[in-house]
Amino acid sequence: MTTLEALAARLDRVEAELALHRLAHDYCAGADHHDRLRWEGVWALDAIWETSPHRVFIGLEAICAAVEQQWRTFPVMQHATANHTVTISGDAATGRSDVVVLAQLPDRHWVVGGGSYEDEYRRREGVWRMTRRRVMQPFDLMLMLGDGPAPFGGAVRVHADR
Repeated sequence: MTTLEALAARLDRVEAELALHRLAHDYCAGADHHDRLRWEGVWALDAIWETSPHRVFIGLEAICAAVEQQWRTFPVMQHATANHTVTISGDAATGRSDVVVLAQLPDRHWVVGGGSYEDEYRRREGVWRMTRRRVMQPFDLMLMLGDGPAPFGGAVRVHADR
């Protein structure tokens, strides 16, 4: 392989990794901000979203209907995804990430949960999409004690010990 070919292959790999990480971010941002267009952009038309062993949504329309139901159940969500790793093989890839989610119920109580995602991705016509996301256990949501976050109107000064 010539130096130019090797450089092109490395660049393709870097661009693929960045695109796959962006999909993981867009998944969270689309869900958290109730942004259907961003959410749709994550998924392949024939994608599968397994939120539990007994809740499997197949196809873009079913996946979008499921997230819209989540938006009604949890008016406010905040996902924090970390440790996203990907393995790329040509136009296919797999990934895994950890997630913590805070969500507010319609009665304004908050729940917290977390778990891991296992993903499959595919590149078609130069665009990466998620073809499968499986939510791994544990992902139990637990009610937070107290009233959850309260409005805060002042600045906070934090002094570090020296």
